[in-house]
Amino acid sequence: MEKLSDKPPKRLQILMTEEELALILKYTHQNEIYGRSAAIRALVEIGLKAERAAGRFDPDKS
Repeated sequence: MEKLSDKPPKRLQILMTEEELALILKYTHQNEIYGRSAAIRALVEIGLKAERAAGRFDPDKS
């Protein structure tokens, strides 16, 4: 299991539909990711990279 960082991770509570959870489970299995949290972190990272590439997100701007 990958180490998140040197600092303790922050807990985030979100609500999702059954359909969204089913898709995350499929993504987890297809990509051989251990655990739903790791899959969600990977998907968030993918989404942020896509938004940055599309010019809709700049992490250096406030």
